[in-house]
Amino acid sequence: MFNSPFSIPVIAILGWVAVSWIRAHYGIGGPFSSNRHGWKSDPENTHIPPMFSKMLEKAMAERDAEIGRLRERVEVLEKIVTDGHKSTTLADEIEQLRDRP
Repeated sequence: MFNSPFSIPVIAILGWVAVSWIRAHYGIGGPFSSNRHGWKSDPENTHIPPMFSKMLEKAMAERDAEIGRLRERVEVLEKIVTDGHKSTTLADEIEQLRDRP
C-alpha cells in the first residue's frame, strides 16, 4: 500500500480533511484565522465540546459554593465591625470565629 508514490500525499490530504472537519465541528479557527486563540469571537458561538461540559459544570458549581462561603464570611466581618464593640471584645470574637470549623 505504501509503495505507491501517491500514498503520502493522499494520507496528508485525508489528515487535513479530518482536522478541518474537527475544527469546523467544534468552532475552532484554523492556523490563519484572525483569532490567535483559535476560538471564534462570535458572541453567538456558545457551543461547548461535550467532553468539557461536565468539567465546566463542576467548575461552576465549585465557584458558586466558594462565592457563597465568601459572602458568609463578609457578612460575619461586617457584623463584627458594625456592632460597635470594644477592641477587646472584638479580638475575642475574632478568636472564637477562628476556632469554628
